[in-house]
Amino acid sequence: MSQESQFPKRFKFMDIQKKWSRFWQESKLYNFDFDPKLKLFSIDTPPPFVSGSLHMGHILNHSWIDFVARYHRMKGDNVYFPQGFDCHGLPVELAVAKYYGVSKDNREEFLAKCVEWVNDNIDNMTKQLDELGYSTDWRYTYRTMSDEYKRKVQISLLEFYEKGLLYREKFPTHFCVNCETSVAKAEVGYNDEIGNLWYIKLPIVEREDKYLTIATTRPEYMEACVSVLINPNDDRYYDLSAAEVKLPIANRIVRVYMDDRVDMNFGTGVVYVCTYGDEMDIKWKLEYNLDEIQIFTENGHMNNNSVYKGLTIMEAREKIVDDLDSMGLLEKIEEYEHSIIIHTERSSCRTPIEYLPVYQWFINVKDSTQEIIESANSMKWYPEKHKQRLIDWAEGLDWNWVISRQRVFGTPIPFWYCQECNEIIPPKREDLPLDPVIFPPPVKNCPRCGSTSIIGEKDVCDCWIDSSISPLAMAKWLENDEFFKKAYLTAEVHRPQGYEIIRTWMFYTLFRCKILTGKSPFSEAMINGMVAGPDGRHMSKSYGNVVSPDEVMPEFGADAVRHWAAMGSLGDDYPFEFTWINTHTKQPISKKDIEIEKEKLSPDKFFKKYSRNFEQLTGASRFITKMWNAYRFLYLNQKNIEISNLNLKSEELTEIDYYYFSEFNRVLDEITVYNNEYNWHEALMSLRSFFWNDLCDNYIEAIKYKFYSENQRIRQNALKSALSLFYKILITFAFMMPFITEEIYSIIYSEYIQLESIHQEQWPLPFDNIPNELAIRGKLAIEIIKILRNCKSKLQIPLNQEISRVVVLTSKDLISQIEKIKNDIFNTIRIKNFEVIDKEKEKELIEKPMLKEYYEELDLVISIFD
Repeated sequence: MSQESQFPKRFKFMDIQKKWSRFWQESKLYNFDFDPKLKLFSIDTPPPFVSGSLHMGHILNHSWIDFVARYHRMKGDNVYFPQGFDCHGLPVELAVAKYYGVSKDNREEFLAKCVEWVNDNIDNMTKQLDELGYSTDWRYTYRTMSDEYKRKVQISLLEFYEKGLLYREKFPTHFCVNCETSVAKAEVGYNDEIGNLWYIKLPIVEREDKYLTIATTRPEYMEACVSVLINPNDDRYYDLSAAEVKLPIANRIVRVYMDDRVDMNFGTGVVYVCTYGDEMDIKWKLEYNLDEIQIFTENGHMNNNSVYKGLTIMEAREKIVDDLDSMGLLEKIEEYEHSIIIHTERSSCRTPIEYLPVYQWFINVKDSTQEIIESANSMKWYPEKHKQRLIDWAEGLDWNWVISRQRVFGTPIPFWYCQECNEIIPPKREDLPLDPVIFPPPVKNCPRCGSTSIIGEKDVCDCWIDSSISPLAMAKWLENDEFFKKAYLTAEVHRPQGYEIIRTWMFYTLFRCKILTGKSPFSEAMINGMVAGPDGRHMSKSYGNVVSPDEVMPEFGADAVRHWAAMGSLGDDYPFEFTWINTHTKQPISKKDIEIEKEKLSPDKFFKKYSRNFEQLTGASRFITKMWNAYRFLYLNQKNIEISNLNLKSEELTEIDYYYFSEFNRVLDEITVYNNEYNWHEALMSLRSFFWNDLCDNYIEAIKYKFYSENQRIRQNALKSALSLFYKILITFAFMMPFITEEIYSIIYSEYIQLESIHQEQWPLPFDNIPNELAIRGKLAIEIIKILRNCKSKLQIPLNQEISRVVVLTSKDLISQIEKIKNDIFNTIRIKNFEVIDKEKEKELIEKPMLKEYYEELDLVISIFD
C-alpha cells in the first residue's frame, strides 16, 4: 500500500466515519460492562422528544453528553451511558392527524399511528446520533411509551396516591384553549405586548345616573363578573362600601367589596372579579365565597352561559365592545402595554392562557419545596449560577402540579373515580400497566357511597410525569434490585440538561425521585444554554429557523460539528451562525435581499443561486485540516525512519524536547481542570492554541531538520520524541473528535500501542523527570528561533533560504547557555555563520547589519548580515 493511500493528503471524513462507526459497533467498543464490584458513573441522558429529526440545538446537547461519557471513561470510571426517548405528547398527536389523516376519536387506530410515527423518528434520530459518534450502549435504550416504562410511571403514581400526595378535584387551572388541555405552571410564561385598556361604566344600583367605571384588558369577561373590588384607602370611593352595581349584557347585580390589595393606581382603581381572569381572581373568589360562572369552552369559544355563544374569545371581545359602546357605557379606550400569560412550553403555540375550572389530577408539590431545595444544594452545579433558577422557582411556587392532560397519546392515569361522590379507586399494583378506559375497575361498587357509577380516567399524564423518573427507569428501578443499587443508590449520577427546563425536568425529577426512593437523584448537573438560529431566537421548528445536522454533516463531518459544539460556553446561549452567499459570485447577500429572493424564486431555483456559509464550521474544518497535515508530516517521516517503540530515555531528549514536554504538562493541568468542570470551551481553546501555535508552528519547525540528518540516532530520537508528544496530544483530542483521532491512531500509533482503539486509552499522564534547567534552556532556544524567523519575515527572506551571518550579543551568563543550543538555532533558521558574543564587544562589529534589533526581555541584541 502506498503512503498516499495509507495517509492521503485530505481527511476524507465521510469514508472514515463510516469505517469507524462500523468498527465500534462490531467490536462492541462502547458496550457497558456491569461489574457489581465497580462504582458506576451514571449519566441521566435527556430523552429527546421524538417529534421529528434532531437539529443543531440537540446536537450541541448530545455532543456535550458524549464528551462527558468519553472523558469519564478515560479517567477510569465505569460509565453507564444509556439513551432514552420521550415519546408522548401533543406534537406527536398533531403530526399523526396531519400526516396520516387519522382522527383521535378513532382511538385504537390513532394510538397505533402515534407509535408508528414515534418509531420512525427514533430510527432517524438513532442514525443521526450514530453519525455524530455518540458512544451510548443502545442495548440500554428506553422509550417512555413502552409497557415497562409505563408500568414504572403508574406504580410511581400509585405510591404518590398512597402517600396522600395525589388527588383529583375541580379547580381553575392553567388551560390552553389552542391545545385544548390543562398545563402546569412551569409550562407557561409571560409575554409583553401592546393591548388596550377599556374603561366601562357600571350603573350603581339605586343611584340614578350614577356609574362606577372599571378599567379592564378583558372586556369579554363581563358575563363572568361576580364582584367589584375597591381599595378601602381610596378616597374617591369611600361611600361605595357594600354598594351594588348592575352588569350590562349579563343583566346581573353584583356587590362591591373593599380590599386593600387593589392597586389604586391602575386604571380607575376599581377592578371587577371574574371567574377566572387571573390568579388573583381565583384567590378573591375563594376568600369571599363568590359564585363561579364559566363562560369559555375548552376550545376557546363562548359557552351556554354567554349571549355570545359559539363565538371565539376574540370575536366575543369585539362584539361586546361594540355593544357596550352602543349602550353608551364605553367611556374610553387607551393603548396599554402589559404582560399576558401564555403557553410557552410549545413555541409553536404561545396562546394566551385561560383559567378553566375543570376536574384535574394534582400532585402536592408545594409542601416539598424545601426538600427540593435541599436536594439542589446537595449536588454540584456546572455552572453554579443556574442553581439559583431552581431555588427561585421552588421558593415562588404557589400552585400544586397539574399532572393530567386532555390528550390521547400518553401514559394513562391508572385510576377510576365514582361519578356520584368523586371517590378515587386505585388499581392493583400487579395489574399495572393498564388503561382504565379499557381495563375494568378492581371493585364493582364505590367503597364510599356504594354506587356502581365508576368510570375510568380518560386523561393521560403530563409528559414531565414520564421523564421525571428517568434516573430511576434507566437504573432498572422495580426491575433489577442489584442493578438499581449500583446505578442509582450508590452511583455518581450526572444530569446533563438545558437551563430552560430547570423548572420542569430538573425540579420534578428532584421532587419525584426523592419521594419514591428517599435519596436525591443527582451528584452533579451540567447545564447548557440554548442554540440560537440565524434570527437570534432559540432554534425551533415552529420558528422555521432550525438547521438539521443532515444539512452540515456531509459538508463538514462529525468532528467539525463536535468541535463547534465544544466551543459553546457552559451554561450560556450559543448562536449557530451562517451567512448567505451568491453561489456564482461568492459574494455575501444581506438578510433583507435573501427574504426578497425567497419570495421571487422557487425553492429549487433559490438554492441553486444561493448557499449558506457556515463560518463556525469552516473554522473547525480548518483546524481539523491542520491536525491532519501535522500528523501526516510525522507519518511520512515515520515511513523513512525506523523505530520500534516510543519508550523515551533521558539521553535521547534535547532541551527543546524538554521545554515542550514541560509546556504539555502545564497545558494538561489546565485542560484537566477545565474538563473536570465541563468547561469544554476553555479546554479546547487552550488545547487548540498549544497544538497550532506551539507545536505545529514552532516545535515541528525546530526539530524538522533532524529528520534529514545523516545521523540515524538523531533522526530516530527526534521522531520518537515528536511521536510521543503528539500521541499525548492526540489522546486529549480524542473525546471531542473521535473519528480523526481514531484514524490517526490506527495509521501511526497502533503498531506501538497494543490497544484496539484510541478510545480505550486513559487520560494522559504528564511527562515525568523533566530537568527544569534544560526546559528553561529549550525555551530560550525557541524564543531566539521565533525572533529570527520574524526577522527573516521582515527582510522578506524565505524561511528555507540560508542567511550568511547572524550575531547575537548578550551577557556572559547567557552566552554559555546559547552555545549549548546553537545547533538547533542555526539549523532551524539555516544560518551559515552563527556567532554569540559578549555585548560589551559590540564595538568590534565593524560591518553594518541589514537588521539590528534589541530584545530587552531576553537581554539580546540580534544583528543579521548579508
